[in-house]
Amino acid sequence: MRISTSMFHSQGYNAIQKHQQDVLDTQLKLSTGKKVNAPSDDPVASNQIHSLNRTMNTIDQYAKNGEYAQAQLVQEETAIADTVDSLQRARELTIQMLNGTYSAADRKAAGEEVNQLIQQVHSSMNYKNSEGELLFAGNSVFAEKAFVEDVNNPGYYAYIGSANAAGQVESDGVTPVEDSQANYGARFVQIGFDSDNKLTADDQGDPSRVRVSDNGNEVFGITTTTTFTGTPDENILNVLVELKNALLAGNEPPAGIAEDLKTGIDSLSQVRAEIGGRQNRIESQFDSGETFKIALEERRMGLEDMDVVQGVTDLTQAQTALQMAQQVFTRVQEMSLFNYLR
Repeated sequence: MRISTSMFHSQGYNAIQKHQQDVLDTQLKLSTGKKVNAPSDDPVASNQIHSLNRTMNTIDQYAKNGEYAQAQLVQEETAIADTVDSLQRARELTIQMLNGTYSAADRKAAGEEVNQLIQQVHSSMNYKNSEGELLFAGNSVFAEKAFVEDVNNPGYYAYIGSANAAGQVESDGVTPVEDSQANYGARFVQIGFDSDNKLTADDQGDPSRVRVSDNGNEVFGITTTTTFTGTPDENILNVLVELKNALLAGNEPPAGIAEDLKTGIDSLSQVRAEIGGRQNRIESQFDSGETFKIALEERRMGLEDMDVVQGVTDLTQAQTALQMAQQVFTRVQEMSLFNYLR
């Protein structure tokens, strides 16, 4: 086999280039702390790392969704707690005014206080979040109000999805479409992985999603024993209106008012407990996600992160190999057949 001088030079040059690249690659890995900096470093590991990062990003998004849902539910819980406080005060006044020792003037004064309670409860029932979305309007979160003045029973209030709220399009901005949406479902937020990625009719038994808005008619509606003037919706706000009307007229509270207020308090307390259950579900999903994320991070680190000790060893070996290749090339390039003809 004939070996030319150019072949010696080419092989020596290629060896130097290879070891220089090994040194540069090892230095890059040590500087970034990663042994996989490009797909070409390890195609299989690179694909797995990409998949793991995508899953961890999804977990982070679910955590953000949970924070949003938690904030929504805190506001809803606050609105319900304020309403319960108002109803409890109204019930105290009802029991007081049933005592025959109070005069008509006393009842009128109590009626004025109940009127203030009505304004507070009405405000809570139409509570909006920082983005202007109603909490108690079902899917119709961008309507003007969840509870509007009852066009069929002046002085009373109706849920926008009820028949008594019909005809309010011009006065409160509620469109027929929004009226219908108010009675359908609610808004949900996904807070965890789902096995089938399908949303059921409600969130019972589906821990991957949580409800962040409610149907106001179900939250504030009750079956009353009070005999209303007219046919208004049966809700706690109208119970207060009936109480106010009687007291402002100087009369005792109507029969059944105290019992209806207690029913409303019990019903709202149950809703509040259910909201607490949703909040606990968010925390549980967050904890599960973080635990899963730790396992994924450990797997990713095993695939991607550089072992510093091994990296320093590899760098030393590459530098030594480069020096040897350079020395060999120096010796080889001086070799020539003419050296033997002197």
